[in-house]
Amino acid sequence: MPANDDLVASIEALLAAAKAYNVEQPDRVQRAEMLGMVEDLHYQLETPEEAMFRQLTNYSETSAVRTLRQMGVLEKIPRHGTISAKNLASGIGKNEEVLVRLMRILSATGVLKAHSENIFSHTPLSLAYLDTAEVEFWDLCVDEIAPVAYRMPEYMASHEPDSIFNPRQSPFSWANNAEGKVFYEFLLEHPDRLKRFNTAMTTQEAALPVLGMFPFTSLLEAGKDVSRPFIVDVAGGRGQSLLQIKKELEAAGEAMGRGRVILQDRKAVLDAVPDEQLPGVEKIVIDFFQPQPVKDAQIYYLRRIMHNWQDREARTILSNIAAAMSPDSRLLIGEMVVPETNAGVDKTVYWMDLCMLIIGGKERSEKEFSALVDSAGLRLEKIWRSKVGSQTVIECRLK
Repeated sequence: MPANDDLVASIEALLAAAKAYNVEQPDRVQRAEMLGMVEDLHYQLETPEEAMFRQLTNYSETSAVRTLRQMGVLEKIPRHGTISAKNLASGIGKNEEVLVRLMRILSATGVLKAHSENIFSHTPLSLAYLDTAEVEFWDLCVDEIAPVAYRMPEYMASHEPDSIFNPRQSPFSWANNAEGKVFYEFLLEHPDRLKRFNTAMTTQEAALPVLGMFPFTSLLEAGKDVSRPFIVDVAGGRGQSLLQIKKELEAAGEAMGRGRVILQDRKAVLDAVPDEQLPGVEKIVIDFFQPQPVKDAQIYYLRRIMHNWQDREARTILSNIAAAMSPDSRLLIGEMVVPETNAGVDKTVYWMDLCMLIIGGKERSEKEFSALVDSAGLRLEKIWRSKVGSQTVIECRLK
């Protein structure tokens, strides 16, 4: 088939998908498929040189957004209507020309809308930086991770090849003059940055699915055994995931009365959560690098913990849980899984893996997860996948 026929076929496939798409009640899977078609069409039309310089557009856009946010410009633009760069500059005491040059980058990429000369208004894309909780995580990545990412060539040139797999010699530790400390030890010494990190993690966690993959209601099919713990959320933070699971179970049947529901984390984390926010949940302080104190639970649950660590540390965490499990216990690991082939339109797992490489962690493929759990005395039973994206629940049992 001639190349032009390929292009026409791609456009016709996109048109057919668009005709079947319900804009008022959008389906996430259909939307992702259409975005993939648009992206594929873009790649067909784009030259290699244009693709190269698109990277410069991306970093310029990020820089412009962060600068305007820091100066309070986006808040000063009316939610409805327009405003001139002159009035904006006067209102915040900044240079008009500089504002124009930053804002026109964003109007070129659709974040802001440009009207007549030097007059701008919001779009849904710019309002997202004011209205969505996820912007806290975006700020964290831009301020804490991106500067280190740009210094990666310098790090690689000054360290032994395998140094990057030592969390105490991570690029983040190196860039912050803190080699010898892991990322989380560094944060504990900087309360302001730790607070910001925790806030960002809470908002980012809320954007990632907990339910809709592993069938938690299937746990109700097993006979009640109140003599053993029911579910243990290991390093579960404020219990946000555990409460979602508990709510789904209670909606389908009586989850309480099946044994203890336990939230585990560091003392400072648990102390910050009022007991009334965790009805029916028992709190236990742990260090997951030490033996798991709760034995024989039906379910042990780890969500977004494994990706924080390299294999050596992750193996210790898993081995401690495995040593506490009974033959019929299950370990459920909520993590993204790197696809064996291109993930399509959702690139989250790839840029997240770079973030984790910088701070001393790792996103893993199915093969890597299988090898990791095997090394800890477990077997990978099944991976329960989200319909869209790379988020999964990995079900494991003792070998």
